Amino acid sequence: MPNSDQSRRLEPNQRGTLRLTFRVADGAVHLVSYERLPMICPPSVGEAPQARKNGGFWMELRDGNNHVLFHRLIHSPLIGSVEVHSPDGKIERKFGEVKESIFEVLLPDNPAAESIALIGESLDLSALSAAGAQQRATSTELARFDIPRGEKGDMQ
Repeated sequence: MPNSDQSRRLEPNQRGTLRLTFRVADGAVHLVSYERLPMICPPSVGEAPQARKNGGFWMELRDGNNHVLFHRLIHSPLIGSVEVHSPDGKIERKFGEVKESIFEVLLPDNPAAESIALIGESLDLSALSAAGAQQRATSTELARFDIPRGEKGDMQ
């Protein structure tokens, strides 16, 4: 019978999670830091969205052939908007100026993964505001990052 402490320990790259911290500033996304965690990554919910077909924001974990291994839906990294509800039932999204935003994403620490892509509608508030007034924008790749190596580190 295996030792209970050994059975709880995770082997490297077996059931690990990669915690990534990103910073959005001046319309650009930067990978600020990363950490490998000995935990099972929370699952992804729903079908994988597709760029140029779906709106919203998500991260994709990709292999060397650019195939999506995993996706994680995220809130807009531009946390500068609110929904305004009027008495007549109309709902509008109002945008404010955002100079900088920081967000974290948990992705599986998959040894086959080579890159991480941020897919989204836009990092330009004026474009999002104009699209909201007309129709929902579609998503494209906004940024791509190589999988960081090592257990933990700062990227800046």
